[in-house]
Amino acid sequence: MDRVTTFCRLRSALAPAIRPVLTYVPPVRWLALKLLARRQPAEVTIDGLAFEVHPADFGVTFEIASTGEYEPITRGACVASLEAGATFVDIGAHVGLFAVPAAKAVGVEGRVVCFEPDPDNRRLLERNLARHELSNVEVVGAAVADHAGFVTLKRSSFNTGDHRIDPGQSTGGVEVPMVSLDAWIEEHGIEPDVIKMDVQGAEPLVIAGMQDLLEGNRPLHIFLEFAPAMLRSANTDPRALLQRLTACGFVIRIIDERHAGSIEADIEAVMSACPARSYINLHCVRDAR
Repeated sequence: MDRVTTFCRLRSALAPAIRPVLTYVPPVRWLALKLLARRQPAEVTIDGLAFEVHPADFGVTFEIASTGEYEPITRGACVASLEAGATFVDIGAHVGLFAVPAAKAVGVEGRVVCFEPDPDNRRLLERNLARHELSNVEVVGAAVADHAGFVTLKRSSFNTGDHRIDPGQSTGGVEVPMVSLDAWIEEHGIEPDVIKMDVQGAEPLVIAGMQDLLEGNRPLHIFLEFAPAMLRSANTDPRALLQRLTACGFVIRIIDERHAGSIEADIEAVMSACPARSYINLHCVRDAR
């Protein structure tokens, strides 16, 4: 845990300076990725589970190679929220670091639905599911937003977990299918018990497309990445997202990867806890209403 704590602190301090260099200076990015690919593994083991990953990745793989873990408190809380027979929806499933342990937790009577629009991530996700012989998982090659259709996916050139949908852009990315969660779960007849979303600033769009689910009365856990800077860059109000969740009966807890725990917080406490140009993970819980 000391390595995780140190990594989190360094990332918060250095990421704002490093990101622009990797984004806008191609020769530096090329050299950095070449060196990274030689240093980092193509396969990792976390909690006894093996995963194929992207070696040349400054996101998930870099964190695992640096710490031996990936968001252990968030992943642990997410899996602990699942019971045998439950339904887990993973929005932005990446390579399956949440989906694989979730599928094992819910068992053969449970169900896991993974939404992953990026083709490269999805190939690794499917291989990781296959290697663990998981038959209770469905992979959907689509982004999740507020309506069905198609959307531009802008792919990060150095962080495979930082691809972002851009509803207002028609060039400079790859076109992918898009669905709303309410419509998809109605069509497929499922009732989520736990939802995890990691969608790089598109959280308000996901929330807008799950109004029926939010207005329902079933118990529900939502794990999400909360990054005010990303939300503002997408022309949305971070506080409005939190207000919508609390209005629907959710209690918000801040997950603290540095100190191995979580704490209940109101909206102002969440805003104060989140670094200006970074993010925190939230666990939003609603009991039956």
